[in-house]
Amino acid sequence: MLQDVVLGAMLPYLIGEIRTDPLYVVVLAPSQEVVARRESGRAKQAYGTFTVADLDHGLRDDTPRLGLWLDTSDLTVSQTVDEILTRARPFGR
Repeated sequence: MLQDVVLGAMLPYLIGEIRTDPLYVVVLAPSQEVVARRESGRAKQAYGTFTVADLDHGLRDDTPRLGLWLDTSDLTVSQTVDEILTRARPFGR
């Protein structure tokens, strides 16, 4: 399992480098407002010099729509897992 923030052309590149079969690609895409609210409740700063708006722009405007894109804005962790298990399909190469 790989978990990271992967944006723009790096997503198809990374998918091409992974040899796992089957491969599932899941992009968690909560709204910018929800990410900002979640971040404000955390003790650490997770984004360094990037703002939530910068990352949201990189995700929504620059990242190819590959795999399952899931808006988790209104989902709990359990609901997110259920959605992934229900809706994710192996990524075709």
